[in-house]
Amino acid sequence: MALHGEVNYLAILLCGVIAMFLGTFWYSPFLFGKIWLESMDKSEEDLKKDFKPVKTYGLTFVSHLVMAFGLAQIMTFMDAYSVPEGIRVAFLCWVGFTVAPMLVNTLYEGKKIKLLGVDTGYHLIVMLVFGTILGAWPV
Repeated sequence: MALHGEVNYLAILLCGVIAMFLGTFWYSPFLFGKIWLESMDKSEEDLKKDFKPVKTYGLTFVSHLVMAFGLAQIMTFMDAYSVPEGIRVAFLCWVGFTVAPMLVNTLYEGKKIKLLGVDTGYHLIVMLVFGTILGAWPV
């Protein structure tokens, strides 16, 4: 049962699956993978050392489902049931709940702004896709 109205769980599942595909492409060497690695001052070998694919991909997928569910709830609270409204709400959520805290973390952790750009850029695309799917397919 949803917190406030009905939520389309199939749409949320689709959001999670698409986000995983987008991440694979976004962080690939063909797009931003090299910049991402350079910004973290790590090599591919460094990442592979302690990489646990089942845990990493599993928790990433669950996190995307939680993001999509949260966005669906906010859209329901705001009566945002169209693609333009979904995109608007997703963008505002991205600015307020992704960019702002990630900027704070970047500054305090001494990370490179380029890394912030790659990571928040990915989350922007993901959130806009989520807003589009949830707006087009609300219930």
